[in-house]
Amino acid sequence: MASPTARVTFRIVLAIIAILLVFYAGRPLYWKISATIHDIRQNKQTVRGGISQIVYEAQKSVGWFHDESHSGLGDGRKAAAVAR
Repeated sequence: MASPTARVTFRIVLAIIAILLVFYAGRPLYWKISATIHDIRQNKQTVRGGISQIVYEAQKSVGWFHDESHSGLGDGRKAAAVAR
């Protein structure tokens, strides 16, 4: 079994790693949300519109954005023409 000083040192190291992880992951997210909230207040949007904008900006920033303006209907015909 590990000595008490080794356990304390291990917990301190884990706490430092957790703080650094939160700092490096949370800081850009905080600034992004803060800027989006500032835009929402400036444009005087509704709560629903503001939440939608926050979700949209978050999806764009992490690459989860799905463009719904493209229906994808023409994709099947192109694939069939290429397969022939």
